[in-house]
Amino acid sequence: MKKTFIIMVIAAALTSCKTSSLYSGGYQQQNQTQTILSSSNFNVLGSFTGTVTEKILTGNITNKEGIISRAKAKMLEQAKAAGVELIGSRALVNVSVDLIETKKRVSATMTAEIIEFK
Repeated sequence: MKKTFIIMVIAAALTSCKTSSLYSGGYQQQNQTQTILSSSNFNVLGSFTGTVTEKILTGNITNKEGIISRAKAKMLEQAKAAGVELIGSRALVNVSVDLIETKKRVSATMTAEIIEFK
């Protein structure tokens, strides 16, 4: 009985609850929509970036939730300040998300280009 209890305590101590990354999605195409461009039927309106950095508080992981969506919101704010909004036949292309996580901070950067179809 005592041996079983000690083994259970050691197993519980060696088990970790921390995930290695905030984003565990794949890099495959998410919405299964394909656009075949046989001619130049679009205009590039600009390239925009949004970055959010959060300080990690000891024992608190809730401040990391939604950091990618906040980076996207900042990117769209930057586009709006430049006079470009996602309306009509405009779309985000070449979207990339970079996450950097250290012991003290987590940072998300979203970069994309906005194009408009003619």
